[in-house]
Amino acid sequence: MSASSKATAARRLFVGIALDAAVRATCAAVAQRLRAAGFAAIYEDPAKLHLTLAFLGNVAAPHCNESAVALGDAAARCSRFGIVLDKLDAFPHARRPRVVYVGARAGGPAFHALAETVRNVYRSRGFTFKDDCVAHVTIARVKESKRPLPMLEIAPIRLEIAALSLFESIVDPDKNTSRYALLSQDALR
Repeated sequence: MSASSKATAARRLFVGIALDAAVRATCAAVAQRLRAAGFAAIYEDPAKLHLTLAFLGNVAAPHCNESAVALGDAAARCSRFGIVLDKLDAFPHARRPRVVYVGARAGGPAFHALAETVRNVYRSRGFTFKDDCVAHVTIARVKESKRPLPMLEIAPIRLEIAALSLFESIVDPDKNTSRYALLSQDALR
């Protein structure tokens, strides 16, 4: 790809919460327990674990800076808080899992307010969102759902939400995977 085509290519972006090392390791340990229980899935690389607030999709390269400015606008409107990740669950549901996650039984008003603030800032810039935001960290994906998600209890994981992060999802076709690059981060009040 030439330098000029790289400059105009769209970049796949999302806004989320970066996990600290302890939360990341604890979520990865839950995934390892699930794997040890014999649950067939494609497990996420621990380096990719995060909590998504708003999937922006493919953003034209010239507009990526605007997306970073919007991140700062959203962060300036929100206060720091904590949530507890305390359940193993799946989308669309545990009986036929496709996406397995560590989530919060009670996301709480602060989490929902944060997600709505972030989404409203991006909506004002032309982005659209179809699903409600659920406090979760994806740990595995199931290609063909053949059995329900095993019931595993997990110890509560305290997640301090102190900053918003703008990530780029970069596809690696040779390895049939992707990695996430942190583009921008802004502290909450």
